[in-house]
Amino acid sequence: MKSPRFFFIFMILFYSPLGLAEYRVFLLKISQPSMEPGQPEVSRWVESNLDPEQYRKYYPVYPKEKISYVDTWRCYGRTEGFQAFCKSPRAPAESPENPPPQDQISNPIR
Repeated sequence: MKSPRFFFIFMILFYSPLGLAEYRVFLLKISQPSMEPGQPEVSRWVESNLDPEQYRKYYPVYPKEKISYVDTWRCYGRTEGFQAFCKSPRAPAESPENPPPQDQISNPIR
């Protein structure tokens, strides 16, 4: 027979707020060198739950495109049903390379 201690530990681990789901969001900058000399590179910003290495393997990215990790943060909850990612807790001015406004960030189909 199992001891009451086992039951108590089971209840704490699986029925407490400590057992809630969480995920990480990455802000990625995908840039491609310009075809014409002297022109700036063309870049786009993407929020994803994949890091730069995983993103390249999962989504189609041109071989010349470079994926840069810009920022990351943790979100609580689940990602089922194509829910939107939670917003970054940091202000845009504190983020490296001054990311664009939220309307310029694209979310890939998950």
